[in-house]
Amino acid sequence: MKKWTGMLLLWIACCLSWHAQAQRQTEYNRKGDEALQRKDYRDAKMWFEEGVFAECDRYSIDRLTTIWLEDETMHVSMRTVMNKCLNCLTEWATERDTFAIDKLILYYSRGIGTAENPVTADYWRRQLETVRRQNRGEDEAPTATPTSATPMRFFFGYQASLLAPFGIRVGGIVGRLGWYIAAQSNFSFQGHTATCRTADGRFIIEGQSGYYGYMDRKQANVLMASVGLMIRTLPGIYTSVGAGYWQRDLIRQYGTADNAGNIHQRAWAKDLDASEKGLKVDLGATYLLPRGRYYVTGECTVLNFRYLYPALGVGMIF
Repeated sequence: MKKWTGMLLLWIACCLSWHAQAQRQTEYNRKGDEALQRKDYRDAKMWFEEGVFAECDRYSIDRLTTIWLEDETMHVSMRTVMNKCLNCLTEWATERDTFAIDKLILYYSRGIGTAENPVTADYWRRQLETVRRQNRGEDEAPTATPTSATPMRFFFGYQASLLAPFGIRVGGIVGRLGWYIAAQSNFSFQGHTATCRTADGRFIIEGQSGYYGYMDRKQANVLMASVGLMIRTLPGIYTSVGAGYWQRDLIRQYGTADNAGNIHQRAWAKDLDASEKGLKVDLGATYLLPRGRYYVTGECTVLNFRYLYPALGVGMIF
């Protein structure tokens, strides 16, 4: 008897909890609809976003989408909640939910909660047609579930820093994650035939005999490369961190002289004391411009944890 009484009490508690949740869900949707009727979009957004953040409520997502389309002045304040809507829809879409897929087509076509992306919108149109055909029994063959909610988009651009003003940056982004590969140089490739030392204030060519002297000409060869990861931290903004290798060779020109002091030959020597190489660390942010076809990048490059150089980049997204 006690066992059945306990089970009954547990069942009653579950029912009361479900009833309270249902009442709360009805309340924020009801108050949101009342605000919509008054054209009070800010108040409506406040009620509907409660449903989105609490449990990805479908009705709330639908109403928030309506607000986004009807009032452009609300876009800035709605970016966070619409990004949450996008995440909810993406999760449902991977389970072949036609409501979610239909909404994703709209989101990527109009740039709701993400950058406008016609390629991804077309992808979800094809997925929606496939699901509908299978629901009608027109396609009995099972279709593999996509491993990623959206196809990867690739980018290519120009990257420059004070130390190495010529460079490229390539990579890809898919959903909230991305990757990149960067290479930079100052386009100086001066060769050398000897090595020298200058640390003690004297110019000494290693292994060189006879008379020689520094010609007061020098040139630096700079090369650097890195790879990194990107993660979307704000709508349209990816924060990146990467690591790689850098090298700066300082080449000095010197001349050899005869006993009379006449210079009869000039050559180049690598300054071992002034040349450096080692670890390169990148910390940066990439902003996708409206429509998602171009980007700008700001980056801070740390070399050997001693030198700090800013870097900027621009490019196209495909």
